[in-house]
Amino acid sequence: MSKLTFKRRAFIEEYLKCWNGAEAARRAGYAHAEVAASRLLRIVKVQKEIQHRIDEKAMGADEVLLRLAEQARCDYSDYITVEGAVDLEQLKADGKMHLVSGIKETRQGKVIVFHDGQTALLNLGRYHGLFVDKSEVKQTGDIAINITGNIDPDRL
Repeated sequence: MSKLTFKRRAFIEEYLKCWNGAEAARRAGYAHAEVAASRLLRIVKVQKEIQHRIDEKAMGADEVLLRLAEQARCDYSDYITVEGAVDLEQLKADGKMHLVSGIKETRQGKVIVFHDGQTALLNLGRYHGLFVDKSEVKQTGDIAINITGNIDPDRL
């Protein structure tokens, strides 16, 4: 990214935050944002840098499989306190917050929802070809055939 001007680098940073060319150009300080965005997004160096940055942050297949395996193997009891609450601080300290699917607020307090290990196992099984989804095709009704030439339909 060092071959790009400061303003173009700022544009790329803002573009990766908002995914709107005109808004990114405005934030980066371009006067005519719409025109500048259109021009900037056609510059090969800018396109390559944006793609490079996306590729850096994208999760590869190996990382996806590792995450699924971790969800499938996880013993969540390691993070349940004696009182029955989830120890979010310990989860965070262990770098395991990605195992949390969500946090819901209820009348009784916060409910921590973990990713489902069974679903992770099924996804891993599909990846490894352990399960084959089968579908059956049944023919119902009549089939229409267009006949051209001198063919007797009764002989078909």
